[in-house]
Amino acid sequence: MEVKRATSVEAEPVEGVPGVIVRWLWSAPDGAPTFALRLFEVEPGASTPYHSHAHEHEVYVLSGQGLLQGKSQEHHLASGDTALVLPYDEHQFRNTGSEALRFLCGIPLLKENIGLTAQVSLYPLRKPELAPAIDDAIEIFHQHALEVTPGSMSTLISGDAADVFKALQRAFEKTAKGGEVVMVTTFSNACPVPGKADS
Repeated sequence: MEVKRATSVEAEPVEGVPGVIVRWLWSAPDGAPTFALRLFEVEPGASTPYHSHAHEHEVYVLSGQGLLQGKSQEHHLASGDTALVLPYDEHQFRNTGSEALRFLCGIPLLKENIGLTAQVSLYPLRKPELAPAIDDAIEIFHQHALEVTPGSMSTLISGDAADVFKALQRAFEKTAKGGEVVMVTTFSNACPVPGKADS
């Protein structure tokens, strides 16, 4: 077990986001194996960027007033409130008060990246049009920040292995909601995306 004061942790400005600082209270360098706990401070009138990502946030508001804004809804925040932001939910925290909005934010620690390329062919069965399902899958691949190279018979996707598998699962599940589907996928950790230089 270990204990430290939050104010003893160095406050870092969030790059490119004026008026927002973060203290990484617990993370991998501290020996935390699974989760990171961060303390954010958002100055009056400032906000975090509007963004989404593959992991969830668990948030607890310590002080101040704010707004959690999403694509289709918003929630007022005050001391004692807690919020859950699910993976891929576009969101932003905005200070609407006259003092700093301070909140704790827990996230899963990112694992070491393992690069992977997958060749994906998607076949919705008994559908007059294949393009809508394929377009939906490509949109999901982009949401996972994968490199996407569409082809006439298949699509290459490349990125971190965890993101590739999550994206493929989401694409299959979305297509399967419309009926039966066949997805054929070939994986490689040695094949770069065409047009990308080896690093």
